[in-house]
Amino acid sequence: MLQTDKKLVLTIKDQVYNIIKENILSEHYKPGEKVNEVTLAKELGVSRSPVRSAINELVGEGLLESKPHHYVRVRELTEKEILDVYELRLLVEIFAIEKAVETMDEAMSKRLKQFSSDFQNCCTYDQLLSYVELDTKFHNYLIEHAGNNLVLETFGRIGALITPFRIISLKSRERFQESVEEHAAIISALCAKDAKTATEACRTHLTLAKNEIVRYLKKQQTNIERIVRD
Repeated sequence: MLQTDKKLVLTIKDQVYNIIKENILSEHYKPGEKVNEVTLAKELGVSRSPVRSAINELVGEGLLESKPHHYVRVRELTEKEILDVYELRLLVEIFAIEKAVETMDEAMSKRLKQFSSDFQNCCTYDQLLSYVELDTKFHNYLIEHAGNNLVLETFGRIGALITPFRIISLKSRERFQESVEEHAAIISALCAKDAKTATEACRTHLTLAKNEIVRYLKKQQTNIERIVRD
């Protein structure tokens, strides 16, 4: 049962929302898996109302999707959707990089260097969820610093869609280490006010992440086809 201490800032709905979202991001709930309101309410020891509200919010964010015949499942993205999302993400992040170079000051440089240190030291391969959270904070920081609310809103929506796949893109230890080094390269170029190098480092980073996700989706499709044939 969820905690109901009145001193808690989070409402029951917020707690339910956080639990469902964490289960999606950690792949405890797989893409395509049904999420049942009644079952969740029983498991969490709460009424159906906060579960329904949390599910509706996650549908709005794109992490869950409502299907015909009144059921909800974890959102699945097609290969085309992944390619579209990463194409848009690259455009948005290049914009943010250019703005960061234009407005770089001592405070921002210090914050970016702290991010670089965090990437190097705070998380290991066995802490992928924490690493993804740090990765999200870093990229959000750049977008927020760009100062364009419409771009920030757009990035928030596409970020929610691909967050479950970020862990997939880091499944191998080799790819995890590459990601750490790629972030260091982006930050180093930003602090040097080298927009061209930072842009290329970002392009490499996003392309490799995208390729890992597409490879995963193709493998999943192959497995499904094999099961159907058998």
